[in-house]
Amino acid sequence: MKRTEHIRMLIARLCSLVAIGVLLGAGSSPAPSGAAGAIVVPLGDTIGDSSPAAYDFNGDGRKEIVVGGDRGNLFVFAYSGSTWSVVWSRQTRDDLNAAGAPGGSCRNNSVIKSSPAVGDLNKDGKAEIAVSVGGIPGADHNGGVLVYSYQQSNPWSFAVVSGWPKPRLDKLGAAGGPDGCWDGFWSSPAMGDIDGDGQQEVVVLGLDRHIHAWNYDGSAVAGWPIYRYTDESDSTEGTDCLLRGGWSSPALGDIDGDGLPEVVVGTDSPPWSCPGNWEQINYRYGTVWAINGDSSNVPGWPVTTQNNVKSSPAIGDIDGDGEMEIVASSADSDEGGNGRYVYAWNANGSPVPGWPKVLPGDVQAPPALGDLDGDGRPEVVVGCGTVTDNCGRLYAWRGDGSSYSGHYPVSLGVSLLYAPVLADYDGDGRVEILQSGLGSPYIAAVEADGSAVNTTSFDDPGPLFSSPLVDDVDGDGALEVVIGAGGYLYIWNVSGTTDDALPWPMFHRDAQRTGAYLLSPRLGFQDEIRVYHQAGSGNVAYQPVTIRNLGDVPFDWQIQESISRLAVSPSLNGTVVDASTVQLEVNVQGLAAGSWHNLGSVRVSGTWNGGAVANSPQDATLYVYVGDIERVYLPVVSKSYQR
Repeated sequence: MKRTEHIRMLIARLCSLVAIGVLLGAGSSPAPSGAAGAIVVPLGDTIGDSSPAAYDFNGDGRKEIVVGGDRGNLFVFAYSGSTWSVVWSRQTRDDLNAAGAPGGSCRNNSVIKSSPAVGDLNKDGKAEIAVSVGGIPGADHNGGVLVYSYQQSNPWSFAVVSGWPKPRLDKLGAAGGPDGCWDGFWSSPAMGDIDGDGQQEVVVLGLDRHIHAWNYDGSAVAGWPIYRYTDESDSTEGTDCLLRGGWSSPALGDIDGDGLPEVVVGTDSPPWSCPGNWEQINYRYGTVWAINGDSSNVPGWPVTTQNNVKSSPAIGDIDGDGEMEIVASSADSDEGGNGRYVYAWNANGSPVPGWPKVLPGDVQAPPALGDLDGDGRPEVVVGCGTVTDNCGRLYAWRGDGSSYSGHYPVSLGVSLLYAPVLADYDGDGRVEILQSGLGSPYIAAVEADGSAVNTTSFDDPGPLFSSPLVDDVDGDGALEVVIGAGGYLYIWNVSGTTDDALPWPMFHRDAQRTGAYLLSPRLGFQDEIRVYHQAGSGNVAYQPVTIRNLGDVPFDWQIQESISRLAVSPSLNGTVVDASTVQLEVNVQGLAAGSWHNLGSVRVSGTWNGGAVANSPQDATLYVYVGDIERVYLPVVSKSYQR
């Protein structure tokens, strides 16, 4: 089959399926009174496929909620201390039009099917929101990727970063070629420093046959995008062996141990040794790519799959070998391919022993990773089903491919297209799995071992078309469960706290949408600092102290103190990967000799993902001793005699 014919058929089919979803989701707004005790926030749009993210933009200890709407509106919700409300919204169509997007009917509407990513891209202390818009090319929408930077919270405002939107391309339409509109995106962007420049980049897969990576200012990262030949007779566009784009959202994780995250993403692109050999291309197969920050392929990649990969990959050490593995599902069976696989690969592209798993139905959902039993190794959790295949079973496997529990698979009776969320939301010491299904009127809460399913706690917000979020969004120390459905945002107060396990609390695990299972950052610092100073050796005492990261994810730290005698070198703030050491310089002039002096408290705090890291803040009391600090230690010698 010619590629243009395939694209035309694919787009037509997907448009019809999406239309079904819109009729289910947008045509019947749920009644707020039926939300089983949820806080219900109305909005002037419908929320479908977009999953919420949470981030503390203004540093007040409360996280704002960010989500996209089916009519192209980007929303930010904030808590006032008593109520939730929409504090900022933006019609993304207006920013595309202002950037010179094509006219005609393309300018009249937009859609957000992606989940926004949030993080401080340029490390200036103000976070950005990256969002893909436009949905499926050929649906008469202009599309692209937009980045908004937080400005202020009184009143709330965000501004499009100069250089955006991107990529302003028209490669694909319903007929397979350009259609006069900027191509739309379904894939969610991910944020991470893939090139080691100290700032985060925005990475996204396009249906436009490109894998994109941009810097903060909208310029392409050196060597990017990854893109394909235009057609059989034209090799002027690019020389990468990428024939198609896709739906998968990239995951970012250091799979090769070089200290930088690689880009891992599934595609609709079949294996191909370009250039030429067009007649040998078999569209039954797809590929998953792993790409270095310089745009070169990681050795052993891309790998071949039995079908297109719509699933967003997950990265984590599932087998305990100290190296990262990659897990991804296939898709709905198409063009003769088999979409019933869940794969796991080693960093070199070889299959993990015990994988892949073959399921009784097609698998489109992204997997989630989390340590369900506390043994230090994450399990793999994923559901099966597509728009046309109501498989409806939830699975959990150990890293060796064996079933996590004899209760699996768990039948939930609805197609499971969306990523599971793993969190101890109720504070009982055990991780639960929160799973929404296609158009379902509830979020199912499944015990980790699959032994029990609760469908009443998060009942009647539906119909649902996305994954929930579990986080402490209002800053009260307790967790909330958040999801958008129809014309409302739903927020349930639950009994878990941030001290409880949150292995995979949202789509693609974190607000940057990295899809990487790492131990969340945790602050390590001492509870007291004792400084010894030899009397008569000057007026300044020096003492190094170390700020430690007890997790895997770097976080930002800050020292706060009001001690007039104290200076900190080289800085009062920074970013810690494993450990950061600073020097305390204490002015001891005038302190009486021969005794300890309590100078006050030094506070160390850490932030990550828009909120405080675990164990933060920590207060250490600073003591100084001035006097004779020489000591003599005599060894103890023991002898034994035998007669």
